[in-house]
Amino acid sequence: MVNRRFLSRRHAGFVAFLALALSLAPQQGHAAPPSGHPANISVTTYFSDTDSGGNPSWIASDGNGAYHDGADGVMSILTTNGYNGIVWGDWQFQTYGSTTRTVGHLFDMAGAALPGDLHYSAPANPPYLGTQDLPSRVQVMCTLLNNDMLTMNAGSSFTCPLHNKFNMTDGTQYFLDPANSWSHYAETTDVQVTCNTADSGGCNDWYIDPLPITPSPTGQTGAVGRLTTPSPSKGKPQPDINDGDFYMKFHIHVTRP
Repeated sequence: MVNRRFLSRRHAGFVAFLALALSLAPQQGHAAPPSGHPANISVTTYFSDTDSGGNPSWIASDGNGAYHDGADGVMSILTTNGYNGIVWGDWQFQTYGSTTRTVGHLFDMAGAALPGDLHYSAPANPPYLGTQDLPSRVQVMCTLLNNDMLTMNAGSSFTCPLHNKFNMTDGTQYFLDPANSWSHYAETTDVQVTCNTADSGGCNDWYIDPLPITPSPTGQTGAVGRLTTPSPSKGKPQPDINDGDFYMKFHIHVTRP
């Protein structure tokens, strides 16, 4: 689970960011922040059912349209709680508070990394094949690398780790994270965040896509994520269970508001 750091009030851009925060309406469905603390910025999230090449997405919509912050128990924000004291630099999304909205997660053995592949670490053992709509948390951690989504210029891009967590109907948690710079799993990759348009308040339209990577020996392309689930050990903490690596296709669109 991601351990986020608290906001440092010594961040150089804090004063400018605070002024912008006070000009934004509080996000729907969330309590107001403490006095003097900037509010999260509500954004709208769209999960495409295909990637930019037309391949089925491994992180897809539940078929019920855009995900609006505060609607139907959805959280979709630029968070104030970033790494390195950066405010509003990371997109965070989850449906754990919703009884109606989920995210589609695809598993296809054709996308599994195989022995001999530089992106292989263990035999692929997905919890199912096909697509299931599941309670989910998806986020990027751009601020870990001192990247800031809000202050991006139109047409610019950078790389970020992506954290992708979902729960099965029996409550089992799985993580499929293309998050090399966060997890440090050598066979995995990060993702690419692109700013499409910006206004006086900063970037207001982003794409999140797999990074272009050198094809594997098996000809695969896509963001490589390691599938893990927490160890069931009740004694001394044990490493997460490694259920293999997968070449993930997806296309995520985020807009402000």
